[in-house]
Amino acid sequence: MALLAGLVVALFLLLAFHLLGWGFRNPRWLIVGLCCIAALYKYGADQLAEDTENVIISAAFAQNCPRDHVRITVRNGGEAAITALRFKLRGYQPNHSRAVATRYDNTDRIIGVNQVWSDCWPVLQLDDVEPALHPFLRWEATIRSINLAD
Repeated sequence: MALLAGLVVALFLLLAFHLLGWGFRNPRWLIVGLCCIAALYKYGADQLAEDTENVIISAAFAQNCPRDHVRITVRNGGEAAITALRFKLRGYQPNHSRAVATRYDNTDRIIGVNQVWSDCWPVLQLDDVEPALHPFLRWEATIRSINLAD
């Protein structure tokens, strides 16, 4: 996410410099700058895909979790320990495509190679969903960023 924010700031600066005429009067510099920003974004996305290739994150309703909580499970099948993880959790009603609950969260839990870690995470938006439907919600978790040990 920090990479994306940096890319957006760089794009705005590049456009501002172009509009103000500070050495960027030639439009090809704008095109080169946009290509560089796109390449950096692609590199960041590819690096995230490579780092998470053997890491599996899943989410599911669990009876042993407190009310309005979802169990997140992370399986590290990679070659390095996970030192930090940012993820997005989304809940969907059966046969629906619009999420009724979304949570962005992170953990600094160290998950060693070939280890599994699981914990219950609160989801605040479940107040809008009928409690009888909670066990039937479909949950999806995706990794937004990951830090691996050296």
